[in-house]
Amino acid sequence: MDTDRLLQQLTDFLRIPSVSTLPAHSADCRAAAEWVAAELRRLGCREVQFLASGTHPVVWGVGPEVPGAPTLLLYGHYDVQPPDPLDEWTTPPFQPSVRDGRLFARGAADDKGQVFCLLKAIEAAGRPPVNFRFLIEGEEEYGSRVLFDLLRREPERTRADAVLIADMAYVAPGWPAVYTALRGLCYAEITVRSAKSDLHSGEFGGAAPNAHEELLRLLGRLKGPDGKINIPGLYAAVKRPTKAELTTWRRLPFSETQFLKQRVQAKALAGLKQYSVLERLWALPTFEIHGVLGGFTGEGAKTVIPAEATAKVSLRLVPNQKLKTVERQLAAAVKRLVPRHVQASVRFLHGADPAVVPVDHPAFRLLDRAFREVVGRGTVAVRAGGSIPVVPALGKSGAPVVLTGIGLPDDRLHAPNEKLDLKQLWDGIAVFKRFYELLGQKRTASS
Repeated sequence: MDTDRLLQQLTDFLRIPSVSTLPAHSADCRAAAEWVAAELRRLGCREVQFLASGTHPVVWGVGPEVPGAPTLLLYGHYDVQPPDPLDEWTTPPFQPSVRDGRLFARGAADDKGQVFCLLKAIEAAGRPPVNFRFLIEGEEEYGSRVLFDLLRREPERTRADAVLIADMAYVAPGWPAVYTALRGLCYAEITVRSAKSDLHSGEFGGAAPNAHEELLRLLGRLKGPDGKINIPGLYAAVKRPTKAELTTWRRLPFSETQFLKQRVQAKALAGLKQYSVLERLWALPTFEIHGVLGGFTGEGAKTVIPAEATAKVSLRLVPNQKLKTVERQLAAAVKRLVPRHVQASVRFLHGADPAVVPVDHPAFRLLDRAFREVVGRGTVAVRAGGSIPVVPALGKSGAPVVLTGIGLPDDRLHAPNEKLDLKQLWDGIAVFKRFYELLGQKRTASS
C-alpha cells in the first residue's frame, strides 16, 4: 500500500471547504463533487452523473459490470460541517496536518476520510469483485433534501443486494461496530417577540419586556435542570432498550469517568441521572440549544432592549418516535409555555425519523469476518446517538443497510481539531477490500 500517495490524495480532498450549510461555499461543494466523480472514473465506472442539484449534486456512479455477482450500493457524503470556532483549531481546518499518526482537518472522519477509505478499498481489490453503485451526496450535514427529493422520484437507484455506509466509528479502540439504530433529528428555530421594536434600556429598562429574557425563560421551561424535556407527550413513544441490548452495552469497554475527562472535557455530565450514560446517548430523546440570536452582539456597547430573539434548537429522536409528531408537540409546547404578552413562533429547518437497522442478514457476518481477519476482532452491535437522515430511504428496496465505520470515539466530529487516525484508515482499506471479496463470493443475495 502506497500510503504516501494515498495521504496526498486524501489531503487534496480535505482541502476543499465543502460546507453545505453556507451558501458562500456552494462552489466548494461542487468542487468536492467533481473530486468524487474523478475518483469514480479512475475506478472504471461506466457511468458517472451529477444529479438533482447544480451546487450540491448527488454523485451517482455505476461500476464495471461483474456478471453473476451481487450489487453493493455505497453511500457517503462529501459535505462537511462549518469549522467554527476557528481559533480553537491547532492548525487551520482546511489545511490538513499530520501529528502523531493522526490526520487533522474538517471532514477527516466525517465523512470524507471514510468515503475515501471505501473507494481506495475498491482500488486495492484490483478487479472489482461485485457490481458497485455509488450515491455520494453533498447535503448530509443539512438534511439531505436534494437526495431525498431524488429518491422520491427515482427510488430504483437504491436497488441492490446490500447497502454499505461507512460514516461511523469503532465503539472503542480495537472494537469495530455495526449499528442497529440511529437517532432521528428535529431542527428548529424558536423566535419570540416582546415589542414592536428595540428600545433604549435607560428610558424603558425596568418596565419594557426583554425578548432575550423571555426566550431564555421559555427555553428553561422546555428543559429543566434535571435534564427532563417538558414537552407533553414526547416520552410516550419511547421504547426501552431490550434486556439483550442492555447486557451488551454493560460489557462494552466504556468508562463514564474517561468519557467525561477525555471526550466531553467538562467537570460534570448532564441529563437524566437515573439512566446510564449510554442509555442517555443512544436510547433517549434530547433537547439541545445551539445558538441564540438577537439584540446587540458586536464590538463595544449598545444599551438596547431587544424586541426579538431566536434560538436554534434540535431534538434527537429515538426509535418509535416520529418527526412530524415531535414537530407538533414542540410547537404546541412553545405556544402553551410562552406568556400571553409575548409572540412566539417555531420554524422547522430540517429533520428525519430515527432509523432501526436489522443486523441478521448474511452481509453482516461477512463484514464481521473481514474485521476479524484484518484487525483481530469482529463487530459488536450497538446504537448511535447521531443521525444519518437518508438511512431509512436507502433500505426501502429491502436491501440490508450495513452501517459501520473506521473512526474512533475521540475523533471530535463537528468540533475543532477533528481527526482520523491513519492506522484506522490503512486498516479500513484492508477490511473493506476483504469484505468486497467475501461478498463477491456470494453469487446470490440469499446465499
